[in-house]
Amino acid sequence: MEAELRKLKLTDTEFFKILYEWELNEPRKIDITCRPVNNSPVKETYFENLKYRIDKGEIEIYLLMLQKRIPLGKVMVFNFNTRNQSAEFGYYLPAEYRGKGLGSSMIKLFLKNVFNKDSVLNQIYATTSSNNLSSVSLLEKFGFKLDGRLREQYWIDNMKYDQLFYSMLKKERIMMSENLFEI
Repeated sequence: MEAELRKLKLTDTEFFKILYEWELNEPRKIDITCRPVNNSPVKETYFENLKYRIDKGEIEIYLLMLQKRIPLGKVMVFNFNTRNQSAEFGYYLPAEYRGKGLGSSMIKLFLKNVFNKDSVLNQIYATTSSNNLSSVSLLEKFGFKLDGRLREQYWIDNMKYDQLFYSMLKKERIMMSENLFEI
């Protein structure tokens, strides 16, 4: 399956509806995010918030695209810190696309994009719950380093899990073997 990663623009409003549908229809939302899970906002509020945050440079959203028109997943970059040249990122695949290697394709393309020669970022980081073994495996597969953990930070179905912090530096990405990115 040949896919590409494409940065979402304000004019790409046809994809806003898809992102909203993913938000509404995720059956495991509580299990796959480290963020507080709130009720999804009404569609218009969701669209306006998304447009505002993209326009102000608070977030960048990259869509994993098939045949240029079918979104399969997303990577969102946020919490930009210009002083420290860092940003946080998170990723998402709808349930029907999980377990097919698309997460690896998406992260591979994202790393090539985020640490290109013109990038001002020195570090990217992600957090995940210790019970999200797919996410842990994906980050470690691409050479992210475990920087730390907050013990018993998440309560999911009355179970306690640690919040794991992973990061990658630009120099680490550059020094990596290109073989890793031939997946």
